[in-house]
Amino acid sequence: MTVDANDPRAPYRQVGDDLRHKIDAGDYRPGTRLPSVRQLATDYSVSSQTVQRALRELSQAGLVVAQQGRAFFVRDPHRPIHQEPDIPELAKRLDAVETELRELRSLVERRLGASQ
Repeated sequence: MTVDANDPRAPYRQVGDDLRHKIDAGDYRPGTRLPSVRQLATDYSVSSQTVQRALRELSQAGLVVAQQGRAFFVRDPHRPIHQEPDIPELAKRLDAVETELRELRSLVERRLGASQ
Protein backbone atom coordinates (compact mmCIF):
# COMPACT_ATOMS: atom_id res chain seq x y z
CA MET A 1 0.00 0.00 0.00
CA THR A 2 1.23 3.46 -0.77
CA VAL A 3 -0.13 6.70 0.59
CA ASP A 4 -2.82 8.23 -1.61
CA ALA A 5 -2.26 11.96 -2.22
CA ASN A 6 -5.99 12.35 -2.94
CA ASP A 7 -7.01 10.83 0.40
CA PRO A 8 -8.21 13.57 2.79
CA ARG A 9 -6.47 11.80 5.71
CA ALA A 10 -2.95 12.84 6.58
CA PRO A 11 -0.26 10.38 5.40
CA TYR A 12 0.49 9.22 8.96
CA ARG A 13 -3.23 8.47 9.41
CA GLN A 14 -3.30 6.43 6.22
CA VAL A 15 -0.29 4.42 7.39
CA GLY A 16 -1.72 4.03 10.89
CA ASP A 17 -5.14 2.99 9.59
CA ASP A 18 -3.58 0.41 7.29
CA LEU A 19 -1.45 -1.02 10.10
CA ARG A 20 -4.51 -1.04 12.39
CA HIS A 21 -6.45 -2.94 9.72
CA LYS A 22 -3.61 -5.48 9.40
CA ILE A 23 -3.52 -5.94 13.18
CA ASP A 24 -7.31 -6.35 13.35
CA ALA A 25 -7.24 -8.81 10.43
CA GLY A 26 -4.58 -10.91 12.16
CA ASP A 27 -1.82 -10.19 9.66
CA TYR A 28 0.20 -9.04 12.67
CA ARG A 29 -0.70 -11.19 15.68
CA PRO A 30 -0.09 -10.26 19.34
CA GLY A 31 3.61 -10.41 20.14
CA THR A 32 4.61 -10.02 16.50
CA ARG A 33 7.45 -7.65 15.84
CA LEU A 34 6.46 -5.06 13.26
CA PRO A 35 8.81 -4.30 10.39
CA SER A 36 11.37 -1.60 11.13
CA VAL A 37 10.48 2.05 10.72
CA ARG A 38 12.81 2.18 7.75
CA GLN A 39 11.13 -0.84 6.13
CA LEU A 40 7.65 0.54 6.74
CA ALA A 41 8.69 3.90 5.30
CA THR A 42 9.88 2.10 2.16
CA ASP A 43 6.73 -0.05 1.99
CA TYR A 44 4.42 2.97 2.28
CA SER A 45 6.66 5.37 0.30
CA VAL A 46 6.71 7.90 3.13
CA SER A 47 9.32 9.38 5.44
CA SER A 48 10.47 7.69 8.64
CA GLN A 49 8.91 10.54 10.62
CA THR A 50 5.51 9.77 9.07
CA VAL A 51 5.82 6.12 10.11
CA GLN A 52 6.98 7.09 13.60
CA ARG A 53 3.96 9.35 14.04
CA ALA A 54 1.64 6.56 12.88
CA LEU A 55 3.26 4.12 15.31
CA ARG A 56 3.05 6.67 18.14
CA GLU A 57 -0.71 6.94 17.52
CA LEU A 58 -1.08 3.14 17.50
CA SER A 59 0.88 3.00 20.73
CA GLN A 60 -1.37 5.61 22.34
CA ALA A 61 -4.36 3.55 21.20
CA GLY A 62 -2.88 0.51 22.96
CA LEU A 63 -2.39 -1.55 19.80
CA VAL A 64 1.40 -1.67 19.79
CA VAL A 65 4.14 -1.33 22.37
CA ALA A 66 7.60 0.03 21.81
CA GLN A 67 10.69 -1.56 23.25
CA GLN A 68 13.23 1.22 23.40
CA GLY A 69 16.00 0.72 20.90
CA ARG A 70 14.50 -2.50 19.57
CA ALA A 71 11.20 -2.35 17.75
CA PHE A 72 7.44 -2.06 17.92
CA PHE A 73 5.43 -5.14 18.81
CA VAL A 74 1.71 -5.84 18.52
CA ARG A 75 0.31 -5.69 22.03
CA ASP A 76 -1.53 -8.68 23.44
CA PRO A 77 -4.96 -7.26 24.30
CA HIS A 78 -5.19 -9.64 27.28
CA ARG A 79 -2.12 -8.16 28.99
CA PRO A 80 -2.44 -4.93 30.94
CA ILE A 81 -0.79 -1.83 29.57
CA HIS A 82 2.14 -0.65 31.65
CA GLN A 83 1.20 2.47 33.55
CA GLU A 84 3.49 5.10 34.93
CA PRO A 85 3.80 4.93 38.72
CA ASP A 86 1.67 7.25 40.82
CA ILE A 87 4.53 9.19 42.44
CA PRO A 88 2.44 10.98 45.11
CA GLU A 89 0.87 7.67 46.15
CA LEU A 90 4.27 5.96 46.28
CA ALA A 91 5.69 8.81 48.38
CA LYS A 92 2.77 8.50 50.81
CA ARG A 93 3.29 4.75 51.13
CA LEU A 94 7.04 5.21 51.63
CA ASP A 95 6.40 7.72 54.42
CA ALA A 96 4.10 5.21 56.13
CA VAL A 97 6.74 2.46 55.89
CA GLU A 98 9.44 4.76 57.26
CA THR A 99 7.19 5.75 60.19
CA GLU A 100 6.48 2.10 60.96
CA LEU A 101 10.20 1.27 60.76
CA ARG A 102 11.04 4.06 63.24
CA GLU A 103 8.37 2.77 65.62
CA LEU A 104 9.71 -0.79 65.35
CA ARG A 105 13.30 0.38 66.00
CA SER A 106 12.14 2.31 69.03
CA LEU A 107 10.26 -0.73 70.36
CA VAL A 108 13.26 -3.02 69.84
CA GLU A 109 15.62 -0.53 71.55
CA ARG A 110 13.27 -0.24 74.56
CA ARG A 111 12.95 -4.02 74.89
CA LEU A 112 16.68 -4.55 74.55
CA GLY A 113 17.33 -1.82 77.13
CA ALA A 114 14.81 -3.35 79.56
CA SER A 115 16.35 -6.84 79.30
CA GLN A 116 19.88 -5.72 80.20
